[in-house]
Amino acid sequence: MTGRSVARAAALEFALTAIMLFIVVTATRWLMGTIDVAAGGWWNTAPARLLVLAPIAGYTITAIMLSPWGRRTGGHVNPAITLAMWRYGRTAGRAVAPYLAAQLLGSVAGTAAGRVVWGPAVAGPAVDYAAVRPAAGWSWPAVTAVEALTMFVIVAVVGLGLRRPRGGAVLPWAVGTMIACQIVAFGTRSGGVANPARQFGPALLSGATDFLAVYLLAPPLGALAATVVIELLAARRPRQEVAARR
Repeated sequence: MTGRSVARAAALEFALTAIMLFIVVTATRWLMGTIDVAAGGWWNTAPARLLVLAPIAGYTITAIMLSPWGRRTGGHVNPAITLAMWRYGRTAGRAVAPYLAAQLLGSVAGTAAGRVVWGPAVAGPAVDYAAVRPAAGWSWPAVTAVEALTMFVIVAVVGLGLRRPRGGAVLPWAVGTMIACQIVAFGTRSGGVANPARQFGPALLSGATDFLAVYLLAPPLGALAATVVIELLAARRPRQEVAARR
């Protein structure tokens, strides 16, 4: 990639990440921000609303990956995915730092846009800029383990899919589904983000930075660990095939 093409791709990653965060803030505003505990009922609980929020968030990623801009950049919108794609040889090394910067800045821009469009309710305690926090009693090591393991699974599935002829067509839907399942499973526990860009803007604007280091570092660690495992398995397979032919 030339310097100009890297800059263009990074600009698209900025825009795509901003769109993602705007959608997340919007969905959180109208789903989580309208819970009325006093009214009672199953629908007025966080786990129930997550069942709707999760597929919105997950399949937003699918739509981004399938969009024309997403096809040009890979539709990463996640620093952990960018690092994984670099390790898998799908993203040029010179593009990594610009992608990461664009994704984090896009996170801030998209979150701020949500505040401008939807007003003070976004900054209120019910929405809090869509920032996530672990449940009471969750420690840094516990959140780190869950967030890293979640991204490990996603990146491992992506790595296996990339090695199959038709894997690329299925991956956007697989990634969206895994993200949705992760939000349902861990949204009210560890936070269920597994994307540093998803938390960066909301945490900065809301001031919810207590666990920000965990949300920034755990997903990339899980992603890089997954690439190591997938590459070891890929290197081992030819040796097994040679041994089988002997």
